[in-house]
Amino acid sequence: MNHVRKVLHFAAVSGAGLTLDICLFLALLSLKVPAFAANAASSFAAVTFVYFAAVRRVFRYGGEFHVAMFATYAAYQACGIALGSWAVQALIALGLPGAAAKLGIVPLTFTANYLFMAWLTSNPARWSREVRS
Repeated sequence: MNHVRKVLHFAAVSGAGLTLDICLFLALLSLKVPAFAANAASSFAAVTFVYFAAVRRVFRYGGEFHVAMFATYAAYQACGIALGSWAVQALIALGLPGAAAKLGIVPLTFTANYLFMAWLTSNPARWSREVRS
């Protein structure tokens, strides 16, 4: 049951991040920012929010802030955002509206992000060792 609670709590935090993401994305598209760049910027804002909102509240990470942990998350998200931005741009080029393209990739990004955050926070000692090195 703890796993179900985590998924639901992560979904709530991610939903807030997605709201931020879509609002910013659509605002940037309305300003004629290219879809790839608009998605990259809005996604970066959203995943940063989700990291700081979820790491302690959802995954109950009790350790201190570690630059290496956040840098690992940021590197993972940079790859994910690049792939997601490419997918959104391709879906828009196929004729989907911006919001539909953005929402179309959510099931995949939600699942991948949940699993990565669970791994990232599963072993606080992993990050402590890096700080001592």
